[in-house]
Amino acid sequence: MIRLSARHLAEIKRHAEQEYPHECCGLLIGRIVDGGRTREIAEIHPVANTFTEEELRKLNFDLSELAAGAGSLAKEERHHRMLISPLEYARAERHYSARGLGVVGNYHSHPDHPAVPSQFDLKHLAPWPTMSYIVVSVRAGKATDLFSWEIEPDGSKFNQEEIIS
Repeated sequence: MIRLSARHLAEIKRHAEQEYPHECCGLLIGRIVDGGRTREIAEIHPVANTFTEEELRKLNFDLSELAAGAGSLAKEERHHRMLISPLEYARAERHYSARGLGVVGNYHSHPDHPAVPSQFDLKHLAPWPTMSYIVVSVRAGKATDLFSWEIEPDGSKFNQEEIIS
């Protein structure tokens, strides 16, 4: 379960609309409470979508998977994919730790697609089963559906999680 305010939901949707037709992304800052069952969000921390071929090469990413998919990687950059730099995670952890907060999830948008995580998201963007993963659909520049997901402990799939505001 994830708990975040209506203001936080509006911030995520606004960020998604601003970045359209590209995917936006950001970090969910808060605490894990209730015996590990609930992520309480205190801050939304937008970050740059660094999905470029150059950035992926720096991270030793296997580019053959993308080239075999929807055509050239250049078409995929930032419109259908997102990447949050590992350095952004570290910066956020360091910045918020003095307040007893940490990164408890991330969010991104799906321009002109459903707010459902893809197989790519599962394989590459969801490394921790203790986190929440929010996806917001943006259709023709307007944020529509927003859902939060958590990953199975074995990493096999996403399950929709309850949002409490």
